[in-house]
Amino acid sequence: MTKIIRNVKKIFSVGIVCLLAFSLVGCYEYRGPYTKADVEEYLTGRYPDETLHIRRKGLQTWDCWFDELPDATFRVWVGQGGGDPVPMLYSRLVSNETEILPEYYLKQYQKEGGSLEDWELHDSIFYTQYSSMADASSALEQMSAFFAWTEGKPLAQLVPKGQYNFQPELPWRTWAPQFNNFQESVVHGSQDETEAVREELEDSVKKYYAFYCLPCDEFSRTELEEYAVNTWLWTPKPSVRQGEEILSPELFTGIGLESGVISYGGLYTLLIRLDFDVKGTAEHFTVTGADGHSYEFSYSFWEEKEMD
Repeated sequence: MTKIIRNVKKIFSVGIVCLLAFSLVGCYEYRGPYTKADVEEYLTGRYPDETLHIRRKGLQTWDCWFDELPDATFRVWVGQGGGDPVPMLYSRLVSNETEILPEYYLKQYQKEGGSLEDWELHDSIFYTQYSSMADASSALEQMSAFFAWTEGKPLAQLVPKGQYNFQPELPWRTWAPQFNNFQESVVHGSQDETEAVREELEDSVKKYYAFYCLPCDEFSRTELEEYAVNTWLWTPKPSVRQGEEILSPELFTGIGLESGVISYGGLYTLLIRLDFDVKGTAEHFTVTGADGHSYEFSYSFWEEKEMD
């Protein structure tokens, strides 16, 4: 009897271990083998209005192309799907036409003398970086010309969008939650008007210089001040106190405020409006605090931190 109980316990323990293992690694269901008819059904579902050609390449692998683009051969193979929310994985057909066609059109465009030298194609997205409108304008002209060239071409909807990533000198792209409202990138699709994209790019540059109170060669001081006044309209919250007095929000209109964060330049302006003894510029200044001590603020401190 004791031996039987021990065996039952052993079997039960093994069963628990197996269940735990399955819960951790999940299960996999192979739904093949797949046929050419399955591939045709898969692609037709994605592109119902296109004529497709399918040729078996290997074991459960097929070379395919659209009738209008015979030189842009892409591949279909057996991949993996599922896993969310139940850890159950299964086989399914996958394909790479969204990678192949953009590369094909890019090569054709370059063969015909077109240029996208300011751009990089990565993971089916065009990327570029800019820190000024001079940088952005060059990239904008190139992408707009490329989109105009692709207009009317077969499967033009697979041409990827362009993403302009703003990379100025001072920190702007940050994962800190309080900075999540800052515009880090501008997306340019083939249907977007060039001037509308240009306005978004200008907005990101203006916002950076206005927030940090920095001089800008591309926008006048008046333009940046007007932008700041129209962008940062302080409300009763957050409140600013001077002693027991809650100061009027209108006093701080135009000082860059993003999720409760201001820059050194914004602090410089705020202190001047509060009649503190401030010496220097928005980029580097000292101030005598209410406690009588002297405090120094400078954007160069960030540069020193970067060097460290």
